[in-house]
Amino acid sequence: MFSRKSLVIFAVLLIFVTIFLCFARRGGIKEVIVGNNTFYVEVARTKMELERGLSLHVPLLRDQGMLFIFEKEDFYSFWMKDMLFPVDILWIDSNFKVVHAEKSVLPETYPKSFYPKSKSLYVLEISAGLTEALNIKIGDEVKFIKK
Repeated sequence: MFSRKSLVIFAVLLIFVTIFLCFARRGGIKEVIVGNNTFYVEVARTKMELERGLSLHVPLLRDQGMLFIFEKEDFYSFWMKDMLFPVDILWIDSNFKVVHAEKSVLPETYPKSFYPKSKSLYVLEISAGLTEALNIKIGDEVKFIKK
């Protein structure tokens, strides 16, 4: 009737649609501005969302990202478990400044973890190469826009 491959594809698509609908209904932060660059973001703040992150997510577009919001400032590490594409990772402190960046982190780096040099309260993942292409640097101001 249905091949195993078809069922797997259907299941993955169902998961993506469910995740999209959950994010679409949620109020709160919709955009993150870093310097002069705007990113439309999905927000991760629950324990499950923070652990899942962009695992098995479709690649981000140039103006998309995922914003991780933690309860307190700390040294949060990130890894590329189940990632399908590379990302740039930006750590942001409670003063809304970029405090650390890892550029073009590849899925193949898993299980290596990446740590910031300073404590952060937020982390923004964007498409690999954008930190350099958009001249995003340590100390840049970050703004959150709610809609």
